[in-house]
Amino acid sequence: MKKILKIIVSIIISIIITVYAAWSVFIYYWYSGIIPAKIGITYPIHIGGETGFREGCGAAIFRLSNATADAIDREGLDFFNDAIYSRKSKERRYTYSSWKETPVPDSWTSEGSWPGLGCSGASRSLLSQILLAASKKGSYYSSKDEGEILVIPSFKLVVFTYFG
Repeated sequence: MKKILKIIVSIIISIIITVYAAWSVFIYYWYSGIIPAKIGITYPIHIGGETGFREGCGAAIFRLSNATADAIDREGLDFFNDAIYSRKSKERRYTYSSWKETPVPDSWTSEGSWPGLGCSGASRSLLSQILLAASKKGSYYSSKDEGEILVIPSFKLVVFTYFG
């Protein structure tokens, strides 16, 4: 009986691990698909948020690739001229507005952080880095329906936030 119980527990644990791994891969591909194709990312730093019945908010924070960080250092805002379409689609809901250099608008940070960032569950130290970069020159931002994106070359971060 103990042997069968151990086998059942092992099977259940294996199923849980497999489901978690599959979900993690799905989430990575979903959110990486929202980032404009021109912006090279390597791996997720943090993906998290809150979900309600039909609405949610949160953030997907990725490591910016070295090649993209170098290109941004060379070209500045001009790098983003054609970085308006996501990897996923050229539909309007996945299309970003014109890029601007930080600081971000006061409306983003009037309550400390913008809505998607505030409910992301990211660590305080990561949020502090992001808010610092958003408040001074040297980073770049854009928005789309129910989403904002901030690229921070100095920290090699890409921060996509959503709310709605």
